Amino acid sequence: MQNERTVFEALAQNFPTFAGQVALHEPEDVRPGWSRDAVEELQSRLGVPLPTSYRTFLESCRQLTLLGGVVQFSEHHPFFHNFPPLSALSSPQLQSVRARGADWPPPSQGMLCFAEFFLEADGDQVLFDVSGGLQNGEYPVVYYAHDAPSIRVLATSFGEFLEGCLDHFNLDEE
Repeated sequence: MQNERTVFEALAQNFPTFAGQVALHEPEDVRPGWSRDAVEELQSRLGVPLPTSYRTFLESCRQLTLLGGVVQFSEHHPFFHNFPPLSALSSPQLQSVRARGADWPPPSQGMLCFAEFFLEADGDQVLFDVSGGLQNGEYPVVYYAHDAPSIRVLATSFGEFLEGCLDHFNLDEE
C-alpha cells in the first residue's frame, strides 16, 4: 500500500506544479491511488471513458483535501449531475427554482462531477463536460456555480486544470 510520501512522489512525477503547490498548503485526508483495475472498474460503472490525465491522477491519489476543504477530491467522486424532472420536485424545491428564475434542469445536467471546488461559494464543483466525447483523451473541465446556477469552462483537460487549480485562489496574497 502506498504511503503519503509515495502519493506525493507520484503526483510530482505527473503533475509537478500541482504537487509543489500541495506541499505548501498542508493537504488533508490524503489517500493512495487506486490500481489500474479499480480505475477500469470505476470507468465501467460510470459508463463513460475517463480522461487520460484523470486516470493518472486516480492511480496516484484517490483522495485529497486542500485549503480546509475548499478543494476536495474524495471517495464520493466522480458522479453524474442527474437532476429529476421539474414535475418530480417537491413544493419547496419548486419555490426555490422559481425564486431564482433558474432554468431546470441546471446547465450541469449530465456532466461528471470530479471534485468540490469552492471558488465562489460552498457547494460549487468542477465537472467534466462529457457531452462532446473525449477529445485527445480529455474532456473540458467546467466550473459549476450552484447559486446561479451556471457553468463556465476552466480548462481543456484535467491535467491543465489540476496544474493551475490553486492559482484561482490567489494564495500568494495570504
